[in-house]
Order: sequence, then structure tokens, then C-alpha cells
Amino acid sequence: MGIVMAVRPKNLPKGARLEEVLRCYFLRAGFFVIRGVPFRFADEELTDVDLWLYERPTGSSRRVQICDIKDKQKPKAIERLFWTSGLADALEVDAAYVATTDKRKSVRSVADKLDLNLIDGTDIQRIMKSQSIAYPERISDEQLINELKAADQQTRTKDFQNARFDILSSLADGFGAASAVRAIEEFGRLAKTVIHQHANSPSSKAAGRLAYLAGAIACQSLDYVSVGAAFRSLEEKHDLLLRTIRLGAMGSESGDQAFRLALSLVEKYAPGGKSVASTIDARLQEDLQKIPAEIVADQAVRLLRADQLFSVGRELEMASYHVSVPPFDALSNPAKSMIGALLDYAGVEREKFANAWLMDNDVKIASAKELSEEQSDQTAIQEELFDDEAKD
Repeated sequence: MGIVMAVRPKNLPKGARLEEVLRCYFLRAGFFVIRGVPFRFADEELTDVDLWLYERPTGSSRRVQICDIKDKQKPKAIERLFWTSGLADALEVDAAYVATTDKRKSVRSVADKLDLNLIDGTDIQRIMKSQSIAYPERISDEQLINELKAADQQTRTKDFQNARFDILSSLADGFGAASAVRAIEEFGRLAKTVIHQHANSPSSKAAGRLAYLAGAIACQSLDYVSVGAAFRSLEEKHDLLLRTIRLGAMGSESGDQAFRLALSLVEKYAPGGKSVASTIDARLQEDLQKIPAEIVADQAVRLLRADQLFSVGRELEMASYHVSVPPFDALSNPAKSMIGALLDYAGVEREKFANAWLMDNDVKIASAKELSEEQSDQTAIQEELFDDEAKD
């Protein structure tokens, strides 16, 4: 994948341009990166997370981080540090970055005090000048949103824009079991939209982009859940993922406790309570067994065993933002296997999805293998850009 120039997205405001550049930096450093994640509380949309970062430092550990970015002449860096510290606590993430054009040493001192990672003005200049960061084949979020708006205009709805919002908001609402279920269900809805549109139409491609994005988040959500069984057998990992896909957040210990509490209240206060609670439990278990969760769980475990689930998630994210969105047959074999499992789960014919739009002759996407190799170079990339001696 050739790198020809540093990222300079055209026709973007300064803030958006810097967000795209830093997204490319973190992608190059081996992270899974989502830009503009909506954060809601009590049904109120409070803010957007500029960059939401998911990292796989080792085979048995994972980290979720955020990055707040401000590109202003008077960035008010100290205020942003405290604001980001509070946001990180609210989201319960592992760590946070603040990127600011401010170069004062006092800003770094405050960042250290708050246990925040700082990307200051000197770091930003270094990143902007780097020749090893750009992904010239990627589109920006602004371009993606414009594509979705154009597709929505044909149906006079906001279905595609709303779908993107729902996919991204799942990360802030509950990354892991809850986001896995939401992403898998959203993938199925979008995959059905793909095959019901005219072949090679803007609507088909828009739905395809979002389906890949939902698939990427499903992969990373299941990868995150799998760490709960990091040192257990593959059978135990399979059972954990199977329970996650069927139950979502209910599959957790706290979720199961909440369900059991609800049943106990029904048993205590409803007429014929014990019988009613028993019937509710039996019917719920019966309905859950009908969910074909094994299809996705089986494939996810195969990828985990091959150490590929995280890199497949990265590949699908790359595919969703490719300037020429690749069709099913252009994906790597591991990615095709995962998308195929998600299609089977949703009851969508693979062949129809594969033929929904044509492949451009020059389309080239990074495979899961290439992204995995790129991830292994993350230390070298970080040292290149943040070498203390180079700064001094």
C-alpha cells in the first residue's frame, strides 16, 4: 500500500483536518480507530468523542482509550485537559489523550498530573510533516457523511445517517457484549438493504460501507469480550461468545442478576407469580435457543485461534472508508469468512451481497495480514514521531 504524501484532506475545516491526520497516525500505530463517537447520557446527546481508540497490546490484554483534539489559535489547553479527564471517567476508559497546538511546558505538567497522554504542538507539527502516515486511499468522515446524505436524498429519509449514528454510539453506550449485539443486528439490517437496492447504486454502496463498519465493530466487540476467557480453553471461549451473542449485556454476571431479580419480583408480586415467572423464563430460553448464534461464535473462535479477529476488524474498518468501497470478493479470506458468517446469521444470501456492486480494477485494500504486520511496527512509528532527542 503506497504512501505518497502526508495527509492533507482538502476542503475540510482545520479541526476536522487534524482529526483525520491523527486518526491516520493511530491507525498506523496499530489501533482500531473510530472518529466522532456520540456520547449520550439519559437519552441526551452530550458530546462527540473525537477519536475512540481500541488497542491490543498483547494477546491477553486490551485497552480502550479516547483522544480529544483541538486545533485553535487559543486552544485553552488546560481546560481541555480537565474536561477530557472527566469524560474519560464518565466513559470508564483505560486512558486518554489530549491533542493541542499549545506548546507550553506547563501543559505537559498538568497532563502528567491528571495521568493524561499529551500530543502537543511540537508533536502535531511532526505528525503533519511525516511522510509515513497518510492513507491516500481512505475517505474522510465528512466524505462518508456526504455519501450517506446523497443516498438518503433518493429515499427522502435519513436512514443511512441514522444507521451510522447508531453504529458509532454503541461504542460509548457499552463496548463489549452490548455493542456486539447491536453491531451484529445493525449489520443484518444493512446487509438486507444492500441486496434490495439496485445493483451498483449509491444506496447499495452506502449500505455496504456501513455494513462493513458494523462488522468491524462486531469483531472488535467480540475480541474485547474474549479477553474474559483469555487463559481458558477454546471451548470456554466459544461458550462465552455464544452467550454474548444470544444475551448481549444480559449475558454478563450483572445482567443475569438483573434478570433473576426481575423474575423474583414477578414471582413475589404477580398473581400466580411462581408459575408466571417460570413460564417467562422457559419461553425466553426457548426463544434464545432459536437465535443462530453458533454461526458467528464458531467463526469468531476460528479467528481468535488464528490470532486474526482484531486484524479482521481493522480490515473491515479500512474497507468501509476505502475511496472505492471493495465488494465481498475483494476482501481477504479471513474477512470474507467473518462477513459470510454474519450474512448467514442475518439470513442474507452471500452471492447476492457479493454481486451488489462492482469492483474497480484498481481497488486495493490492506488485508488482515498486512494490518497485523503494520500493528507490529507501532513502536517504531511512535518513536519516529515522539523521539525525545529529536524534540530537543
